[in-house]
Amino acid sequence: MQTFDIFEYRLNDQTPMLLTPQYDKLSNTKQAHSHPEGQLYIAFHGLIVIEAGGDRAVLAPGRLGWVPPNMPHGASVHGHQLKHGLAGYTIHLAPSLCATLPTQAKVLRISPLARALLERMSEWPQGVPTDAAALRLMTVFLDEVGKAEPDPLHLTMPRQPRLLTMAATIAENPADDTDLDSWALQLGLSRRSISRHFRAETGMSLVEWRQIARLQKGVEWLSAGQSVTTVAMELGYDSVSSFIALFRRTLGTTPAQFANAKLSERQRQYARVGP
Repeated sequence: MQTFDIFEYRLNDQTPMLLTPQYDKLSNTKQAHSHPEGQLYIAFHGLIVIEAGGDRAVLAPGRLGWVPPNMPHGASVHGHQLKHGLAGYTIHLAPSLCATLPTQAKVLRISPLARALLERMSEWPQGVPTDAAALRLMTVFLDEVGKAEPDPLHLTMPRQPRLLTMAATIAENPADDTDLDSWALQLGLSRRSISRHFRAETGMSLVEWRQIARLQKGVEWLSAGQSVTTVAMELGYDSVSSFIALFRRTLGTTPAQFANAKLSERQRQYARVGP
């Protein structure tokens, strides 16, 4: 699908939204920049680390990353890269559409309705709404984004370079159980310094941060069809029950219920498209 280039012109009330599908390999790093439009990141695979408003947040698959207009931001991609197929979407919004959306950068949960609307919107010629029906889809989609709940799997990345290296390693491979003493040796920092600065910059202890990183990866693997037992073992849990308990406590459902819901969603999509 051919799309307009957001940097060749500015969005306005006549062209209020630009939806761009991202195929195959995403750019490793997008340097800090800003623009009058608001921006949504939607990842289907891998992890996107978004830096915006002085915060670094991890965007897990199936989540929305929101950046308000004129806010300096950048992004980098970590983890799995596709060989074929759709990797995600970037959506730019005219400033007039952003008035009811958060004024701070956020990571949000995407609702089933918003997913369905996004699927329909992806069929727009050149990625822009061109008629009244498309504008109605856009309006409902933005209503859903405005009502979206904060991601319970939100992670803030530390700013200190050595701590950022450690956090990125954990986010990409959360099963790695390197302890704090080993990290202190690798990073050339004291155990106490790592603990103090990591909590100050992320709002979590290293143990809490790793737990959320594991759940993010678990959600990705369950969505891809892996079994609960396989996911728990691959994530480094001592027992499946420990994984289930943390998953339920954080997300309000069990891994099996989550996986079954994802399977039903894929089956509905397949039924619509056909073999």
